[in-house]
Amino acid sequence: MGKISISNKMDSTLMSASATSNKTLPSSAPVVVIGGGIIGVSTLYHLAKRGVSGAVLVERKQLASGTTWHAAGIVGQLRESGAQTALSKYTARLFTELEGETGQATGYKQNGTLHLALSPIRLEQLLRNHDHAGRMAIESHILSVPELEKTWPLVDYEGVLGGFFVPSNGQVNPLDVTQAMAKGAKQNGALIFENTSATKILTKNGRVTGVETDKGVIATEKVLLAGGMWTSRFAKAHGVTVPLHAAEHFYLVTEPIADLPRTLPCLVIAEERTYWKEDAGKLLIGGFEANGKPWAKDGIPDSFEFDELPFDMDHTEPMLETIFARMPALAEFGIKTFFNGPESFTPDGRPYIGPAPEMPGLFIAAGMNSNGILNSGGIGLTMSEWLIDGYPSRSMSSMLASRAHPFQSNAAYNADRVGEAVGFHYGIHWPGRQIETARGVRRVPLHDRLKAENAVFAERIGWEIPMYYDRSGNGWQDRPSMGEQYWSPLIAEECLAARDAAVFIDQSMYAKLLVQGPDAVRALNKVCGAQMDVAVGTSVYTQFLNPRGGIEADVTVTRTAPQKFLVVTGHPSQIRDRAWIEMHADPAWRFEIFDATSSFSLLTIHGPKSREILSALSTDDFGNEAFPFGAAREIDLAYARVRAIRRSFVGELGYELLMPTEFTAGVYDALISAGRPRGLRHMGMFAMNSCRLEKGFRHFGHDIGEDDTPYETGLGFAVDLRKDDFLGRQVLEAQKARGAVTKFRTVAIEVVGASRADGPYLIHNEPIWSEGELVGHVTSGGWGFRLGKMVGLASLHRGDGVSKDWLERTEFQVQIAGTMYPIKVQLQPFYDPSGALMRG
Repeated sequence: MGKISISNKMDSTLMSASATSNKTLPSSAPVVVIGGGIIGVSTLYHLAKRGVSGAVLVERKQLASGTTWHAAGIVGQLRESGAQTALSKYTARLFTELEGETGQATGYKQNGTLHLALSPIRLEQLLRNHDHAGRMAIESHILSVPELEKTWPLVDYEGVLGGFFVPSNGQVNPLDVTQAMAKGAKQNGALIFENTSATKILTKNGRVTGVETDKGVIATEKVLLAGGMWTSRFAKAHGVTVPLHAAEHFYLVTEPIADLPRTLPCLVIAEERTYWKEDAGKLLIGGFEANGKPWAKDGIPDSFEFDELPFDMDHTEPMLETIFARMPALAEFGIKTFFNGPESFTPDGRPYIGPAPEMPGLFIAAGMNSNGILNSGGIGLTMSEWLIDGYPSRSMSSMLASRAHPFQSNAAYNADRVGEAVGFHYGIHWPGRQIETARGVRRVPLHDRLKAENAVFAERIGWEIPMYYDRSGNGWQDRPSMGEQYWSPLIAEECLAARDAAVFIDQSMYAKLLVQGPDAVRALNKVCGAQMDVAVGTSVYTQFLNPRGGIEADVTVTRTAPQKFLVVTGHPSQIRDRAWIEMHADPAWRFEIFDATSSFSLLTIHGPKSREILSALSTDDFGNEAFPFGAAREIDLAYARVRAIRRSFVGELGYELLMPTEFTAGVYDALISAGRPRGLRHMGMFAMNSCRLEKGFRHFGHDIGEDDTPYETGLGFAVDLRKDDFLGRQVLEAQKARGAVTKFRTVAIEVVGASRADGPYLIHNEPIWSEGELVGHVTSGGWGFRLGKMVGLASLHRGDGVSKDWLERTEFQVQIAGTMYPIKVQLQPFYDPSGALMRG
């Protein structure tokens, strides 16, 4: 490993930054930012722009000297959600304004981005992206091969089917834009200290009180850890989990190319895992290989600063062969630089941002997965909102730092996963694309039994989760599709069994939180929309809310004793939901939260014969009068005592069964023995998702989230405005006072004439139109095997409100891969709209 030769321009920029750095640390600061990469500097800039004077940034070496300086600087805008796309659009806009504001050039130019499709499935994805871009008011174009040849004439278009062009995307000089934001921050009262290492975050009673550096201590109650690839180890030393690891990232730079247009768009060929961009009269060409190369498993050298890593020709040979085959003229142009520099990647390919649940006052912004430049403006804006206002203005659900689980700080886990995480960027994304590394980390007690039943597992936050059951034992196959899948016939059998007989689902990976103590009911009532002060033995479906009335969690809460409550939530939310309760509780309240996820199994049984199966194993009364929908009872089942809750996410008669883990195998064996003669089958998550779509049940993270209120999503029945003060109450009271008609509304939809074999398939983000006007988008969708129809959920919007009358008299179309299809729209689900099956 050696030092890279830095250009004169870089030298002068860096000397300028050092010359204006402050010499003496202040004794205190409103915020301390640890890390001088583009994310830390952007947050400092936005804090200063909001009027936070005296915010401090400390950087161990020089600004941008870690990974920022060697980034490719590609700036895209279209992201997976509307909130994230809005922030990416903001970043692009900020880059156009910084030079005028600060006098520091950024090198930003809007050359656009061009994506190529080499297969029908990739072309369909690009067509869907084009639809999504239109919904987000981002100009885009689908180009034919002749149009592509004119737009980007240097590559060979053999095998190319078409392309997707976003002209407003661009590219920027990472060093220059970092210095521009640093200059803007200092102009507005922020302080930057280079060559100053943060050595420890100081706390009192678990809360942040300051930052210890090698130059002294700064007292503060708020710290942002934006240390890039150094973040994980630094956080782990403080008991905080931020899963990420460094990997080597390779690109090459050609010799100057005569007449190369400076306006050449960035080119992305996802199926070949490469990107191409014009760079000062040369081409910069890089890639994200399917299996990357971990770096610094034993830690990053203390001396690291603007360092370059040795270029591994053996490792990159397949990528180089692909590049030269796509552009044969490269052999004539010549290669000036073979570059290798580290980047940090996370286990799921998404950043970690927001409050650290383990340490109040600490915030995280790290793990950008080589997207730090395009994320920088939006992340900086968002983190400044968190630090100043206590909450961001937009949903950041999929990127929250609180989604990390403690085991993910394991060094071997991150080192083994990071190579594959590099590959998450490119390739074909589809439901059958599975993670292959660091598997088998977390297993439910019945794992081996489910495996013997030919469960096909996927990984979710370490858990091995059955997605479907395949008696043939074939398992996952590399047959990408955006429509009907090779496993669809198996899913159909599982769904029909739920309708006609019974199905068994192991949901033991779901999180279980015991909230107990004299003030447990107060703590839960503070965050829940529904009333928690209910009779013992009552199970309540509710949402955790935020100050805007938005939804932070979708849970069931069962009162098991006067001072004891059991919260069951999705497995991704295990850490997040506990932190939300604790974050909003009065410190004087007397209660505790015990994470009982590993203490109890959760087995569920659904279908018209589920009552009969349970009755065969128990003398308890499961009749509708003795055990109504929503009730919770402690029952005998086989040789165990089990807590049973009458509820079903499948939309049939159903029961959730909670038991200590040591009784799981015995109860399971008894259920299967009694159930098989009655038609009981195993069901995986794919089939459960299909059933919940038919029933119109909302999925947190897709159909509902932080920007949605219960009244807008058809969950107003789970809000009790008669309660004492709770999060978001004023917003919800005002919304309720305006009547039942809201500007936004979640509805059930059906694509008229769609077929399982030929589609078209609803997935996510498809725009919905009426009379030429954009009126909403699909939040989730897929084939409903019980109904035999293409169904989904959608969020509609209308200035005068989304009323039942408007829905009934209006014709709607959904746009799927560039084509309009008529849809039926209604407030009630298409499957069992009255709920008679669940309550029968």
